[in-house]
Amino acid sequence: MWQREESNCFDISGGCGYTIAGSVKQCFGNVQCTGISRTLYMPVSTVRKILRNILQCYPFKITHVQELIPADLPKREAFALQFLARMEVDNAWPWNILWAGEAHFHLQGSVNTPNCRVWARENPFQMQPLPLHSQKVTVWCGFTVAFIVGPFFL
Repeated sequence: MWQREESNCFDISGGCGYTIAGSVKQCFGNVQCTGISRTLYMPVSTVRKILRNILQCYPFKITHVQELIPADLPKREAFALQFLARMEVDNAWPWNILWAGEAHFHLQGSVNTPNCRVWARENPFQMQPLPLHSQKVTVWCGFTVAFIVGPFFL
């Protein structure tokens, strides 16, 4: 990449013998913008501008999806109708619900990826396969309008 800066050749399509995207991937592999920023001693915003404007890469989020089968639709509709019916009877009813969430930290190194982005020119439609029964630590927490339960490490 430094050779490109010295020769003022930032044209992606060629003329210099290789592409910027290829040289960046060869130098840095798969790292975060902050990692590239620290290595090159330049602001993260500059790295993002280079990725977006020069390399024409955009951030895509890896999403975990649950396959829905046709039998799931009636169950989901029934839940929504039951929820709305209970709200008509008692408008404050949702405030008494214990809302809960959990996060899994897999011991082989993978974790939840809410902030992970993949920079690419096109959406890679990337999936992240996980072993079905890998060793993991689960953190659970619940809350209502009045109090918090947890966190509990399972």
